[in-house]
Amino acid sequence: MNKRFVAACVVAMALAFTTGWAVASGDASAATAIGPQYAQLARLAGHWTVQQSMWTAADAPPVIDRGSATYAMVLGGRHLRQELRIASGKPFEGLGYIGYDDVTGKYYSSWMDTNFAGIILAYGTYDPASRTYQFVGEMGAKGGAPVPVRELMRIADNDHFVYEYYETRGGKEALAIRLQYTRLDG
Repeated sequence: MNKRFVAACVVAMALAFTTGWAVASGDASAATAIGPQYAQLARLAGHWTVQQSMWTAADAPPVIDRGSATYAMVLGGRHLRQELRIASGKPFEGLGYIGYDDVTGKYYSSWMDTNFAGIILAYGTYDPASRTYQFVGEMGAKGGAPVPVRELMRIADNDHFVYEYYETRGGKEALAIRLQYTRLDG
């Protein structure tokens, strides 16, 4: 084997290891090195308290529950993973990813949880003036057409943001869930 090739492999492995460690330990430097979109997402890494408001009927007030979330940059600083737990009558867990696709130039959101067996995929943009991500996608529905969804994530400041999830049923869009996040480890 060529000594230069072996040396290059060792350097590449060391770089990959240290970059992965930096992201896993909360250091956003790896995300910063690969682009501003990733560094921007990395700012959300940390532990959060969550207040969930869920509308189960248009004419009823929302059901309010509390929970917690952990956000972490994963896979070399390219994807922001959220683990969400809500304490309600029925324990709820969810797992989502937000990232930026530098091929399409779009942000994406994916979501899975204990309430359904499918996955929600949505794609969108970020508006720096309003500090808002907007995603549009669809959710599967048993025995019917997919349900159009829209997600908004408004960043208030480094320690607060709001996520809203809308569904369109019967041609009418309605707010289904609002999550209000407050950072714990500021």
